[in-house]
Amino acid sequence: MNAHWARDAMDFDSLSYTMAFGATGIVALVIGLLAGLHERRERSRRNLDRVSTVPWGLLSVLFSLLAIILIATAAKTWFTG
Repeated sequence: MNAHWARDAMDFDSLSYTMAFGATGIVALVIGLLAGLHERRERSRRNLDRVSTVPWGLLSVLFSLLAIILIATAAKTWFTG
């Protein structure tokens, strides 16, 4: 086994646009899903006086839209070569 496998795995110079768009899209999707879960949890709270100042629904929509755009761009660059 090559002793430099960790260094080779972290070679960011060989990172293609497809991989960068895909990885960023997946991160945005995870953040959007977590914001959506927090919005659902906030809507079903017992104490109606504890209102959050963070617009979780807006964050969920924006990050989900960003994820769709990034993953679609990654798919386009993957299939066009």
